[in-house]
Amino acid sequence: MKAILEQYFIEQGQLDLLSWGCLKSQKKQASFSDKGIEAPVESIQFEPIASTPSKHFYAFLADQLGISTDQAAIQYEQFIQSLFDGHQEQVEMESLGHFVFKNGILNWQSYFVSSHYYTGVHFNKLSNETDIEDATDEDKDNWILMASIIGIISLLAILFKFYH
Repeated sequence: MKAILEQYFIEQGQLDLLSWGCLKSQKKQASFSDKGIEAPVESIQFEPIASTPSKHFYAFLADQLGISTDQAAIQYEQFIQSLFDGHQEQVEMESLGHFVFKNGILNWQSYFVSSHYYTGVHFNKLSNETDIEDATDEDKDNWILMASIIGIISLLAILFKFYH
């Protein structure tokens, strides 16, 4: 059953745990800053507020278990009650994290730390100037002289060909 619940959480980003609370996937997109791009932040948060699963959840659970939605609801409630009965100090949610009971309070510790997977990209400012070889005014005028010489030779060749 835990594997099915994890699959649902990964696909939908939320898992309602009845009177115990709700696991939610929170995502903050990457953003631009003055120094570069800040990495996206993803986390799994636990809200200890009673929440009721949707009909979509029960339909998903019933489909995975091969039973009716009514039976899926009953089995889910029994599973959650047995999971959080208080006899265990720690309740594993396999690849997502685990719940810990401390002084009768349920706390969530996630295994997923987005900073291990995403890092920001920081840029160093570079000058927009390109290094140009020291060009003097004489070098700039030489191309005009060379173009003029080629033009005159071309005209002489055309005139020579035309009259001979």
